[in-house]
Amino acid sequence: MFIKNLRFNLRLLVGATIALLFFSHCSSIKQGTSGSRRATQPASYATRKLLLRDEGLSQLAYVDLADSSNNWYVKVPAGRDLQLVGDNRVLIGTGTGYEERDIKTGNKLFEITSFNGTIAARKLRNGNTLLTGLNWQEKKGIVLLEIDKNATVKRVINFPAFTYVRLVRETAAGTFLITADDTVFEGTAEGNIIWQAKLTGREKPHAWQALRLTSGQTIVSGGYTANFQLFGADGKFLSAITGPAEVKPNFYAGFQIMENSNYVVTNWQGHGAAFGAIGTQLLEYDIAGKLVWSWRQNPSKFSSLQGVIVLDGLDINKLHVEDGNGVLKPVK
Repeated sequence: MFIKNLRFNLRLLVGATIALLFFSHCSSIKQGTSGSRRATQPASYATRKLLLRDEGLSQLAYVDLADSSNNWYVKVPAGRDLQLVGDNRVLIGTGTGYEERDIKTGNKLFEITSFNGTIAARKLRNGNTLLTGLNWQEKKGIVLLEIDKNATVKRVINFPAFTYVRLVRETAAGTFLITADDTVFEGTAEGNIIWQAKLTGREKPHAWQALRLTSGQTIVSGGYTANFQLFGADGKFLSAITGPAEVKPNFYAGFQIMENSNYVVTNWQGHGAAFGAIGTQLLEYDIAGKLVWSWRQNPSKFSSLQGVIVLDGLDINKLHVEDGNGVLKPVK
């Protein structure tokens, strides 16, 4: 009888141990895959505040991951790019120039609408705004138009050899990094090309954004290459970052280099309003190419993300541009 009772009690103990391990394992899996939060992430990731430009819905949104009551979503004109420009404002490019909107509410505070054909807009370190166009202002190819707050044209920069353009970034040296479909190049204020590189993997990738790093390397969100591509100072391709497959890499668009050198990028999925349930559209990679964080959009609120600013650590009362390592810094 003693032996039987001992065996029975041992079976109960083993069964309870197995059940405890099973439920603990299930709990850890749930924590590791629930929305944007992962077990290995800093607590600050769960309180991030984001500005998101949704091309599919022509929408600008503010998302507070810790308190959704602060969120807002507003319709905006079609266009490209977004930027912190000080005084609690975000600038967005439109098809006729640009708008400035209140970060707390999304309300429009200022606009310039006299430059029909604008593709993108970006404020420079000197406080003027650079508008980008193609076959524009009576010139062939890529045209950069610098205007002041009164819409007065201060200078025109022309790169006539190109037939496509997306975003422009002013470098720390005062030159311009420009994405032109399958090419990214660096141009001067005089219209000279001093560096360029060719993207790999697709004939017409519609490359989106490029940033220069302190190392002299250049990182590019490759559009339909569905990856980041890194190029050396000599213009040679070095490496790519993408995946994993479950996030459905499709079109890597606007991105931000974080203070820790990670890359946060929008993974655009398609034109129109029907893409909110497709893919994970906000991804963060470390410099080794590992996906360290992601945020899956609510399909009832978003369709296809094109631009992002992670606001954490940034002073929304100051104009921000990229520093020598591509990180957003306030202009003093």
